Amino acid sequence: MRKYKLNVNYVIADIVTRIKIGSLRKLRFIKIVKTKIAIRLMHILYKNGFLRTFRIKDEVILVYIKYMRGQRLGKIDIVTRPGKRCYWTLGKLTQQFNLHNFSGFYVISTQKGLFTSNYCLLKARLGGEVLLKVEI
Repeated sequence: MRKYKLNVNYVIADIVTRIKIGSLRKLRFIKIVKTKIAIRLMHILYKNGFLRTFRIKDEVILVYIKYMRGQRLGKIDIVTRPGKRCYWTLGKLTQQFNLHNFSGFYVISTQKGLFTSNYCLLKARLGGEVLLKVEI
């Protein structure tokens, strides 16, 4: 595999795009460039049931996508973009969960690291930059 040099702003977009294309093509696994944010994001997605598993190799992460009856289990979308950042306070996060009743979670970048919206609401009581919306 080639060595990739990615801009930090586009690492998350690259990960989401690879997961979407890999699941549309029904690939068993995909390769993602190994970065700190990618490893943390894979841990979050795995813990919450979006991924089957992942393996960390030398320079890449092998991500095994979870399928049921040939279909991808969830949907993942980017909320914040390099040109349009999306920051939510704790009040805005609470309001979004009360207004939009969906089965999933947001991945939020806080000053203490990457967390799910459920963790931010219930335990950490933090707001931050909303990176991803994951529906399961």
